[in-house]
Amino acid sequence: MKKAAIILDETLPVGLLANAAVCIVTGLFNQEDDVLGPSIDGSDCTFIPITKIGIPILKRGSRTLLELFERAKNAGVKYMLFTKEGQTTTSYEAYVERVTGKSASEVTIIGLGVIGTPEQVKSVAGDCPLLR
Repeated sequence: MKKAAIILDETLPVGLLANAAVCIVTGLFNQEDDVLGPSIDGSDCTFIPITKIGIPILKRGSRTLLELFERAKNAGVKYMLFTKEGQTTTSYEAYVERVTGKSASEVTIIGLGVIGTPEQVKSVAGDCPLLR
């Protein structure tokens, strides 16, 4: 069984928090078909799959997102970094130009998504409080 979590910079306005969470999920769940349920036929529509696992949305708390990113790398989870460089552009090409060749410490991380075993995810995000 897999577990996931999204950790966000809680100082962002609510609209940017929502945008960051959505962007992280689209990248994090790419090629993770085993955590998606099947399509469901309704009487007049088809309901597209949603995840079969919960995705808590957390705040970074006393940690920096760079510290949490280092935890994710050390834990061996699949991770998705989301940056201000990605959130402040309207084209993927501009985003690519902004981050190509840069290290995580050279960009502004505003969110991190992780997916892995429950133990791995806990080792990354276990001390991060819920975003409320």
